[in-house]
Amino acid sequence: MCYVLSMFCNSIAVTLMITPFAIGLMGAAEEQARNSDMESDEEHSMSDAEDGAAKGVQRFADGLLLGIAYASTCGGITSLTGAIPNEVMTGIPGMQGILTYRSWMIFALPASLAAMICAFIVIYVRYIYGLRLSAMTQEVLEVEWEEFASEYGHKMSRDEVLVGLLQILQFGLLFSRPILSKHFQTAYGEVLLGDSTLACFPAILLFLLPSKRRPGQSLLTWPTVHDKFDFGLILLIGGAYAIADGFKQSGLNIALGSGIDDLTRNQEPLLLTFTIVLMCTICTQIFSAVGTASTLLPALNSAAQTSLKHPLSMLLPAAVACSFAFVLPTATPGNVIVLAKSQDLPRALRVRDFFFTGLPLTVITVFVGTFLIHIMEVVIFDAEEPFPKWACDGVSCIWVSVTGLVGSHQVTSQACTADIEVINCTLSNGTTIDIATYMAAPGA
Repeated sequence: MCYVLSMFCNSIAVTLMITPFAIGLMGAAEEQARNSDMESDEEHSMSDAEDGAAKGVQRFADGLLLGIAYASTCGGITSLTGAIPNEVMTGIPGMQGILTYRSWMIFALPASLAAMICAFIVIYVRYIYGLRLSAMTQEVLEVEWEEFASEYGHKMSRDEVLVGLLQILQFGLLFSRPILSKHFQTAYGEVLLGDSTLACFPAILLFLLPSKRRPGQSLLTWPTVHDKFDFGLILLIGGAYAIADGFKQSGLNIALGSGIDDLTRNQEPLLLTFTIVLMCTICTQIFSAVGTASTLLPALNSAAQTSLKHPLSMLLPAAVACSFAFVLPTATPGNVIVLAKSQDLPRALRVRDFFFTGLPLTVITVFVGTFLIHIMEVVIFDAEEPFPKWACDGVSCIWVSVTGLVGSHQVTSQACTADIEVINCTLSNGTTIDIATYMAAPGA
């Protein structure tokens, strides 16, 4: 459920929504387990009793909370709005017209689904296999359900149905954006309809459609948004954009990109994908997904321009790998949320729970993810094609009408990297062209 919800909502929001319910259920189950242990043998001490059914519930609770965090993270990979690294990548110049909600979902779904399956297997083997939960009875589930139903109602209300329909509408609009955008263009072909517009339209309807549960009010009111919306999430995303822009404005992305280019210049495409996935995955565990994406994505984009590799061959693996954040609680906000919420349980999650569960999962996803990412980036985005014209900024990268062989592709025009004085530029095969001579050629 967390995986599917995170495909259409932000993974952080899904974790915040599901975790409290899981905490309440596990708390009730553990309390019943302790009572059952004490009743079965009143002569045993409390510590002895905890070694019975209660210990099994604690073990299951650890696996359940880790599963919520990991499933939400894996599901967030699937959509551009599901994970912050994906949103950071869309902020890189030139990406808005290339990446669409539909193309990204088709590209990322295999790696996302594989990561979720691997997470389930690892958690099942570590926490669930051989476990008998005598305390998780039908009675416990019914009590929790009655508490939930007494607060929110036994049946779906008209308001809930409308909210669900608006969510489906939003997904449908985002998925069909390439078709809709053809009907919203200027006379010069400039597209006027983007993902932001389509995402905001259903959200605005929430403030316009009347509520049946609260007569005289809309489905969503501003006081509710003000009290319950996590504005810190916007600051987190905005801060990532600011850091990425700071890298570009200061030139630090060029310096870091040059180092990455030296490391990856002569690598084969599959090895290049593996190197980027491994590098971003390791950095994510240490510096968090947001910090890694804000730092490495601009640098990788600069490295692509320096080496004249297709930018998507570097950016796509990096964006996905930034969500392979399973080893430490600080790697991604979802891990932090379940760690903090678990403090409400008699025995909270520990850092070592994340480490010993996330380490084998991360190793598996790096290898499986590399293979799937490499296949899908070629199939969906032609990432092994020569450096595209849309990625040239006209300053450090100049598009020239020079025929030749770029890799295994015969081209009639190609990109070249300009020197500091913008006098000469270098083609992908190492040939240097005099820009002044080239610019004078058309008028000769």
